[in-house]
Amino acid sequence: MRHFAIVLGFSLGGAVALDCAAGNPGNADNGTYQAPARWNNFRRPAAPIQPNRSSNNAMPFGASVQSVATQNAIEDLPHPEADRVYPPVPSMPAAPGYAPQHHPAPHPAAAVQSPVVAHPPAGSSCATCDSYGHASPYAAAAAAPWQGAAHGSCATAPAPGPRPISPWFGGSSLMFWNIAGSDNTPLVTDDSSMVLLRNRDLEPTDDTSFDVHAGRYFGCGQYAVDVEYMLWDPECLCRQVPDSGAGLRLINPALQTASINRGGGATTVYDDYDMNAASIQVIRDLRIQSLEVNLVGFGLMGARRLGSCSPASIWGGGCGFGGCRDKACGSAIGPLARAAGGRLRIQNSHGFRWFQLEDELEIGGDVDGMVGYGANDLYYKSITENNLFGYQFGSRLSYCMGSRAMFNLGGKIGVYGNDAEFFHSITTTMATGYTNSQGAGAGDLYTRQSDISVAGLGELDLGLGYRISNCWTINGGYRVLAACGVATAVGQMPTEYTSAASAGAVRADDCLILHGAYVGVDYNW
Repeated sequence: MRHFAIVLGFSLGGAVALDCAAGNPGNADNGTYQAPARWNNFRRPAAPIQPNRSSNNAMPFGASVQSVATQNAIEDLPHPEADRVYPPVPSMPAAPGYAPQHHPAPHPAAAVQSPVVAHPPAGSSCATCDSYGHASPYAAAAAAPWQGAAHGSCATAPAPGPRPISPWFGGSSLMFWNIAGSDNTPLVTDDSSMVLLRNRDLEPTDDTSFDVHAGRYFGCGQYAVDVEYMLWDPECLCRQVPDSGAGLRLINPALQTASINRGGGATTVYDDYDMNAASIQVIRDLRIQSLEVNLVGFGLMGARRLGSCSPASIWGGGCGFGGCRDKACGSAIGPLARAAGGRLRIQNSHGFRWFQLEDELEIGGDVDGMVGYGANDLYYKSITENNLFGYQFGSRLSYCMGSRAMFNLGGKIGVYGNDAEFFHSITTTMATGYTNSQGAGAGDLYTRQSDISVAGLGELDLGLGYRISNCWTINGGYRVLAACGVATAVGQMPTEYTSAASAGAVRADDCLILHGAYVGVDYNW
């Protein structure tokens, strides 16, 4: 459990949403922050209490609804295809003079701008979501008029209106992993203790990996299911150290308590490598894959994804390939139906993840006096397999820096059960090593054991995105992944040979830290 402190370093919790006051016409009058009305998306907002002034007394009933309706208008950023600027919707002037004591009829403009509607808008994908015969908060937000603003990238388009979002999305990335924090312990030296090979030299040189993800919105755009797969399968790493005349020595003092008889009499494994090896060859094969299924929600207080479409896409048709007909596309900084305007998009997820780490290490000793590695040479093997299953929580922030560019910060953290397996052997093709304390047979060093323990996994993602159309976004950045409570082939090398069982016991107490740059593309997110 001591390794959770490392994993927690890659976690990312929730965040508060930022407000772009310049793009909120509701704040154009006084510039004040109205947190309660802006963040509550689940109840009908009450009309604000007017100060006791003659101008307010003269205002017709319902005229004060405008500011509330404006605050609950659909949040949107400009379409990436155009940089149009729209003037703000004019506010209703107060009626001058003394107000009569009776209540006049509601002004038509105020009724149109009310944030609560009787029915969902025509063509809305949420038309059948309300089983009670009246509009839900999400349908009401979708039906609210788009209030134009003339302040940079927070401006919204008043004319087209929101459209049902295309339900499918996906993406893929190339990642370039490096292993951090590798052990610097000497592995092979000559007889004068000059280091020829260290454990850190066993890191894979092929760093390219990939991930793909795909998902679908449901619940009228309030949620999505996202499935992601990641694979890193670098080429096998091989290091060969020949004897240049100074001798070779495999640095593992515990091998002095293990012996083998290759036909010419028993000798310790340590001495067999030390006295007879013409070369030592080290091979490592590492493979990592991951599959996760996440339930995703958008924004704080329950936001809903909306689609936006413009005929001016650089690829034609407004949504790239196939045009924009019945459904519309959006990106990570596309429109949301929630009661607050701003540049920040918040995405939270809860999910299940399977993470597999396979690590194989073989140290061959050319000890038979023949050139090359044959049946009577010595082979030391340490092979591990980790299968992590568990729950993870994630969060991602996307901040709009303009009509196309965005800044992304995300993280995931999870608690897992690790079903770890360790195989260890010291053999030739015809002989098996054994512990000196148990002897051949009972102490044969050819063991396979498994154990289940607690592990942790964390990710941190920092990058930038750029919308090339309503549907397509390219992104890049830097990612760090840390898995603690796992067994690696180098870390599992036995430090004692009291018995075959103790030498082959699973010790899933290592941390594997991967980091590197990535570049990718997302569709309709």
